[in-house]
Amino acid sequence: MRDLEKASGVGRETIRFYIREGLLPEPDKTSRNSARYSDVHVARLKAIKRLQEERFLPLAVIRTLLEAEDGDRWLLPDVFPTLDSVLAQRLAEAGPARVKLADLDLPGYQHEHLDDLMIPLAEDGTISARDAAILRTIQRLDDIGFTPELGFDGGQMRLYNVLIDWLTAQEIRHFLEHTAGHVGEAKALEMAEQGISVINELLGQLRTRALLRKLAERRTDAGTGEPQA
Repeated sequence: MRDLEKASGVGRETIRFYIREGLLPEPDKTSRNSARYSDVHVARLKAIKRLQEERFLPLAVIRTLLEAEDGDRWLLPDVFPTLDSVLAQRLAEAGPARVKLADLDLPGYQHEHLDDLMIPLAEDGTISARDAAILRTIQRLDDIGFTPELGFDGGQMRLYNVLIDWLTAQEIRHFLEHTAGHVGEAKALEMAEQGISVINELLGQLRTRALLRKLAERRTDAGTGEPQA
């Protein structure tokens, strides 16, 4: 057991739990108080740990994958090995990969709040094309009147980033949990690529609906009438 802990990086109590739950085979008992573990135990433990930490899969799904006829393929180093890199490449905007921050002609306060916006500035004064697009969008808000003088500053951007970070983590977890072992990598890539724009549209619709509901509740609370659907 001590050797298995060292080889797998998993503690003995967790190993015993996995054996009880059927995620690991029973070891060969050599005596009442000792047992022999094999390379199969090491491989399975590493696979379970990887599928949990890197692909966010719950134990119930992992057990199903490992017990399938082709379960050995999940012992390999990765699930959907090229999905992340190919999807990121396809989502990248056309045009220059880097943009000079100075070329955007933004107000000084936006330069001061790059950390709030989670935008890294390279030593050569460039940012990614995606981050440049975000700054241009924020500038449009500023032009409308959402200025720091009225309290629309880096704090609001930090809030948006926290919400988006949480939401996307849940989305990735849910997507991998429900596609791994059910569809091939090509199909998963197609679903992810097409689903992003549709979900972006859905989120906009849901947010608008929620705003309308909040406004209706405020009108009702103010005694101005019944809320509208």
